[in-house]
Amino acid sequence: MGMVVLLMGLVFASVYIYRYFFLAQLARDNFFRCGVLYEDSLSSQVRTQMELEEDVKIYLDENYERINVPVPQFGGGDPADIIHDFQRGLTAYHDISLDKCYVIELNTTIVLPPRNFWELLMNVKRGTYLPQTYIIQEEMVVTEHVSDKEALGSFIYHLCNGKDTYRLRRRATRRRFLHRGAKNCNAIRHFENTFVVETLICGVV
Repeated sequence: MGMVVLLMGLVFASVYIYRYFFLAQLARDNFFRCGVLYEDSLSSQVRTQMELEEDVKIYLDENYERINVPVPQFGGGDPADIIHDFQRGLTAYHDISLDKCYVIELNTTIVLPPRNFWELLMNVKRGTYLPQTYIIQEEMVVTEHVSDKEALGSFIYHLCNGKDTYRLRRRATRRRFLHRGAKNCNAIRHFENTFVVETLICGVV
């Protein structure tokens, strides 16, 4: 009986330690403040060293990521909140400057899933890995207004509720654009893989 009581005590102690210490540490490790240096070759022939900062929250159990891009110090994009919902297969961009939302199917060839992104950022945090320094550009065009935001899932609904929301269609993804041309486009630069992505939203309403 004494051994049983001792073992039960060890089990409960282990559960307590796991719940109140390990899970609390994991919750802290799900929030990252990121900064990455990259070469900006999109706007001119001259490569310019730029820095991109963002805050990332990764929700492993719910299988989604939330990225906040603050106002860039040296231009190069708009401030934005971004949600990648892997359960719904959707991405939502809230352009803070315009206070509008844009929704498109999740591009899994660019966006790392939560577990992989978490591991990448943990390695960057430990200093065992440095992100690549190049930038790619994905170009999208506005197609239609979204009225039923609840159909987008709870995460995107909370992001876009009360804001004009539009569907996007992907037009192209390229490693570099050296000439942007005269388009009605807004740019959001963010970091969600081993490189920087500039999301160009054209036909902005």
